[in-house]
Amino acid sequence: MADKVGDIKITKQVRQWQSCEECGYPAKYRISFLLEGFRGNPASSGYGRDDCSWCSDLEIFACEKHKRTLDNAPRGYHHGSCIFPLKKFKHMGFYWETITEV
Repeated sequence: MADKVGDIKITKQVRQWQSCEECGYPAKYRISFLLEGFRGNPASSGYGRDDCSWCSDLEIFACEKHKRTLDNAPRGYHHGSCIFPLKKFKHMGFYWETITEV
């Protein structure tokens, strides 16, 4: 059915918790990675920075069991700042999922 004048679309967002990339259980850690050559790479969030500890070009979330399994940097990336425990940095574990109702 095509949209027409007068139609109403309501968009809702639900706050969700990140899942482990490996098993799907609730994540306990955020692992960040930076592009290779990040300080000199304009495509990286660490470009030209002295302190890149809070920068991230790619994030992976892991549970306790898979924390070390997912710690290896994917091809083209360098291990970023560190592994953030989500117990201490809860704001990093949440994301918004959009639900559209017609």
